[in-house]
Amino acid sequence: MSSREPRAECADRGSTEWFDELFGRYFARVYAYAVTRVGGALAEEVASETFVIAWRRRDVVPEVPLAWLIGVARNVIREQWRQAARQELIAAELHAWATTSPPVAGDVAELVVDRNVLLRALAALPERDREVLMLLGWHGLSPREAAEVLGCSRPALTMRVHRARRHLDRHIDDATRDADPGSKGDTDE
Repeated sequence: MSSREPRAECADRGSTEWFDELFGRYFARVYAYAVTRVGGALAEEVASETFVIAWRRRDVVPEVPLAWLIGVARNVIREQWRQAARQELIAAELHAWATTSPPVAGDVAELVVDRNVLLRALAALPERDREVLMLLGWHGLSPREAAEVLGCSRPALTMRVHRARRHLDRHIDDATRDADPGSKGDTDE
């Protein structure tokens, strides 16, 4: 998370202590990113490969490495899986989350509906839109870090976020109508 993120430097970059600290601090975050891109079944493979690359390229790992690691994970995914296959896996994972995970607190019925609507809307987004929103909202990257991961400028990121939010709002409206049986024009007798 930007400059507040702890630095991964406890020892010399060539040491196993340095790598152990890097792995311990960031594996869960990289794994979480991978889950949102390729689903739980493949996330560990992507995260593990990311850290193999980090070890091999330890001389270029930045002092605050989260955005760099997520960028590496993103490239690993690009190399291993075609766009269509990833899209299907993500949609299936989001659907599973929407139907099996319990809400955390508050009015249970309202939270279930809200959560399902949001997950359906996210699953319906094009992968490009979903990725930018997940980097910022789910993974907590700053706009600068998200732009770095995506390989674009901050103004380009701003445009992508604006477009993605518009698409998400449209899909939330659609999912809300689908979740509300009264909104389809049904009338009571």
